[in-house]
Amino acid sequence: MRRVGKNSFTEIYFAGCNPSFVETSDGYVMIDSPQQPIDAVRWRERMEDKAPIRYLINTEPHGDHISGNAYFPNVMVVGQVKLQECFERYLYAFGTLEEKRERFKETDPDSVWLVGHPDYPASNPPTLTFTDTLTLHVGNHTFNILHMPGHTAPQTSVHVPEEGIVFTGDNVFYKCRTWLQECDPWEWLEALKSIEALDVETIIPGHGDPCTKAYLKEQGQIVENWVGYIERFVDRGLTPDEILKEPLEVTKQDPYPIGQRLFIHDERLTGMIVHNLHQRILEKKQHATA
Repeated sequence: MRRVGKNSFTEIYFAGCNPSFVETSDGYVMIDSPQQPIDAVRWRERMEDKAPIRYLINTEPHGDHISGNAYFPNVMVVGQVKLQECFERYLYAFGTLEEKRERFKETDPDSVWLVGHPDYPASNPPTLTFTDTLTLHVGNHTFNILHMPGHTAPQTSVHVPEEGIVFTGDNVFYKCRTWLQECDPWEWLEALKSIEALDVETIIPGHGDPCTKAYLKEQGQIVENWVGYIERFVDRGLTPDEILKEPLEVTKQDPYPIGQRLFIHDERLTGMIVHNLHQRILEKKQHATA
């Protein structure tokens, strides 16, 4: 657990994303939930022993950000309206509860008994939604919740001016491999400009260490590198599968290793990035010539 502001904390060493929270004068506001059930339950018990948890804000629909929601059953969940619409599909993207339980027997035995536990719902999607922006006032803190599509369509940033902090979710990967498997890269670049415009001192990324706005240029360059790289293959008329048969200069596009116990997805991620960017670049070119 790392203190990143006067009343703000994040955890960068869990499997998955960086779940975070702000301690206000009227309870806690969480940003994303711990992925592993045992971590989620420990967080909730420690917080509720001190103060109520008022809100849990999800920044995106990927499982490492939302699967822990189930262990906060009495907390109001906040999410962009598109996130609410796709919540169940993403939650079960990697199998049923039974299949998840079997995986945890190998990867996290301490969590097995909590998967499908009768005290917790199978899922806990957002019940308070917004389209573009939503502002919450909790105790002595303001939470400006901002739709910034890029890494995913519902991607959300949470700006807390009293802390000088913005929680960006996966629009920022600080010095660990960037996941572009379903992104709209041009929206992502616009989102980085919007983050740059915020009056903040600290960025809490979806993955990696807290950083400053100085890193946004490098993050944008990684996105641009990938787009330019795949575009050259598209111009040659290659399909995604043909691209993947060629020697790929992946580390020249993104020099950082995959982080937070996600290394098992490293090779698979390259294939997903190629397929996604190929489709989006091709569609953009076709639209431009239509």
